[in-house]
Amino acid sequence: MYMPLLMLVIFIAVQFSLIYLGNAAASAVAREAARVARVTGDTQAGEAAGHQYAGNIGRGILENVDVNVVPVGGDRVRAVVSGRAQELAPVVVPRVSQTVEGPIEEFQVDQ
Repeated sequence: MYMPLLMLVIFIAVQFSLIYLGNAAASAVAREAARVARVTGDTQAGEAAGHQYAGNIGRGILENVDVNVVPVGGDRVRAVVSGRAQELAPVVVPRVSQTVEGPIEEFQVDQ
């Protein structure tokens, strides 16, 4: 009698855990893409690094990854990463998305 309800609760808990894991993976990819873009000053290099990192972080954790790195103002970059978390069943699983923004790094000589 209680077994179907228990299975449903376990299913929901595991699905939310996979969404949390996908969100953490998207955050790591966004940090890496922003880091590369901040150091090099090249948004395309940041996007390429983000796609490569998403492929290496674990296949299946984050799928259909979209990495977008854009300049914000003249001295900052923003990396937005979105994708789909793993699904246990084809139910409504939201896309996960993370945004990281930081200043473009530049060398300044001591005076």
